[in-house]
Amino acid sequence: MTPTVNPLIKYTLLSSLLGALLLFQACDILTSDKPGVDASDEKVFVWGGLNYWYYWQQQVPDLADSKKENSAVFSGFLNGFETERDLFNHLLYREDDFSWFIDDYEVHEAARLGTSKSFGFRFGLLYQTPAPNDNRIFGYVMYVVPDSPADQAGLVRGDLFNGVNGQLLTDRNYQDLLASDNYELTLARITEVAENGGVTLEPLDQTVSVTAVTLQENPVHMASVIEVGSLRVGYLMYNAFRFNFHDDLNNRFGEFRNAGVSELVLDLRYNGGGTLITSALLASMISGLGSDEVFSTLTYNQKRSSSNVVYPFFDEVLVYDNSGSLVDDEVPMNTLNLTRLYVLTSSRTASASETIVNGLLPYGIEVILIGDVTAGKDEGSITVYDAPSVRYSPGSNPQQRAQINPSHKRAMQPIVFKIVNSAGGDYPNGFAPDFSIRETRYLQNLPQLGDPEEPLLRVALDHIRGEGFPAKAAELLPELPVPFFDSSEMELLRDEIYLIPDDLKRMGGGS
Repeated sequence: MTPTVNPLIKYTLLSSLLGALLLFQACDILTSDKPGVDASDEKVFVWGGLNYWYYWQQQVPDLADSKKENSAVFSGFLNGFETERDLFNHLLYREDDFSWFIDDYEVHEAARLGTSKSFGFRFGLLYQTPAPNDNRIFGYVMYVVPDSPADQAGLVRGDLFNGVNGQLLTDRNYQDLLASDNYELTLARITEVAENGGVTLEPLDQTVSVTAVTLQENPVHMASVIEVGSLRVGYLMYNAFRFNFHDDLNNRFGEFRNAGVSELVLDLRYNGGGTLITSALLASMISGLGSDEVFSTLTYNQKRSSSNVVYPFFDEVLVYDNSGSLVDDEVPMNTLNLTRLYVLTSSRTASASETIVNGLLPYGIEVILIGDVTAGKDEGSITVYDAPSVRYSPGSNPQQRAQINPSHKRAMQPIVFKIVNSAGGDYPNGFAPDFSIRETRYLQNLPQLGDPEEPLLRVALDHIRGEGFPAKAAELLPELPVPFFDSSEMELLRDEIYLIPDDLKRMGGGS
């Protein structure tokens, strides 16, 4: 039976969610509560924020409330760490791979809006011969951002390179080489693939030079309509769940609807997550489910259990500008009302991407996954600032923003809640694909994204044609090593699903 939210309690649930969100932006034990503690503001902030919000607070002995009962002992504990980052890392639960420390929250906030210093292309690094036999590595271009330095330099998806700034890449030098703001890439091609997946590379006597610039990337990388017999199939490559691009996402669904799209292939293979509200909105556009239904339930640590809330689907689109302010909360939503969805995945598909799948499953929507096992991140985070105001909302109110401690720009992105769907389902081990296939099998001739012959997309289109899944993804192609490094790891944001303070203002109260 399809779970729903009773209309009589809908207002209470949404109001509770709003109230919880308004509390998320501050802690009750920050530098404003520092009497008798002889330690830096930053260290007091780190301990206080994690003690208050951290999902695994009770599993970390040094985060126990009793730790601060003796000010002298507490001060000695904090001062035992050279930096606040060292303290933060010490306080993380051993199973937590997703919380992180923020050196400069202003840079972090810009990255949330898709703005950061970038070359405009994403790449992966692989061993030429399966490790540990050889330390030589090479890169392949996954995609190129339109009108970016990489695009203007002529890079395209599928380009291979084995050198940067005149040096051949190895697993010992790649981090130093990739730290530069200027790349001169030595292009290469694969001449032979061994049975063990090792490759022989040949230089192309060609280099491509690119310089990083401040760039804002639209997460809608590609949207197109593909005719499959009498059917029209929508293809959407969506690379991040960013709240300041909701209007563009909604417009693309309007184009799909006007074109008579009856099937959708959602390409999330490079999508590490983003805002929960964007995930819920996209799920609503796909399914037509509205605010009477539960998209997810959020559960917090035992200290914050009163904040446990449901998060609904949406009836309208909430539009935010590039400052992060809500500008319209009544934009009509373009929906496809689909009962089947194809999702293209990789091991980098995480967080808000996985929540799309998880949130739709209880409602009888068939979700077919093609690609690789997803990351398995079913926890969410908030940005914790050193600002004691309960109703603090960064970026939208100068008076509230002024409450941030002016002595530093440190912040944190700790895991604070676990997310389950309306049936209680989670995904700690990720989602296994219905058909397993990796694009790295095809690096000798990798088609462009959106091309019906692109390997993962082709599997989906063949299934839509009624041909089922192929017996083998690539009968004659050996498996190349799995990329051990993704250029997204150099970005400020990590795989995540997070809440923003303004995303439910339309439900009343607070700023």
